[in-house]
Amino acid sequence: MPVEPRPAINEPDYGDDAQRWHVVQSKPKAEREACEQLRRQGYVVMLPELVLPRKRWEALFPRYMFLCTTSTEQSIAPVRYTLGVSQLVRFASKPATVPNDIVVASMEMAKRISGQDEVVSHGLVAGTAVELIDGPLKGLQAMVKSSAQDRVLILLEIMGREVHIQTQAKFVKVA
Repeated sequence: MPVEPRPAINEPDYGDDAQRWHVVQSKPKAEREACEQLRRQGYVVMLPELVLPRKRWEALFPRYMFLCTTSTEQSIAPVRYTLGVSQLVRFASKPATVPNDIVVASMEMAKRISGQDEVVSHGLVAGTAVELIDGPLKGLQAMVKSSAQDRVLILLEIMGREVHIQTQAKFVKVA
């Protein structure tokens, strides 16, 4: 999921071997939306993605992602009511957890299979409001039309006209 210089929101600490991740199932074709919504709530979310020749992207585990809380006080209860989330995976009544090394290995596997230096991580989906943070249009608000790898197609309104601009994901942030 990671893209060049832009740091991931709520970046996890890969050094903590004791860190455990919860498994979240998204609604069909809603992995990225669920991922973005969970990040907005302050969770660390990892969605291993593949970049394939004929498709823009595909989840390594379709409909599944890994979620970690950022503090011991943060509850996982709101996860199941999040837009795009189907359920928190459970065994009986206990939430399923995965060790940190499995999550890291999954991200590395997605990167290796994709043949890319990095796996897509910006999580910017169509309809997301963004702000340009670099370049001559810095500070302008826009709407994401589509995205792939480290590129984002955005829709700007300039001088009363809608203009499509393609830029690197590192030059925009969620507004």
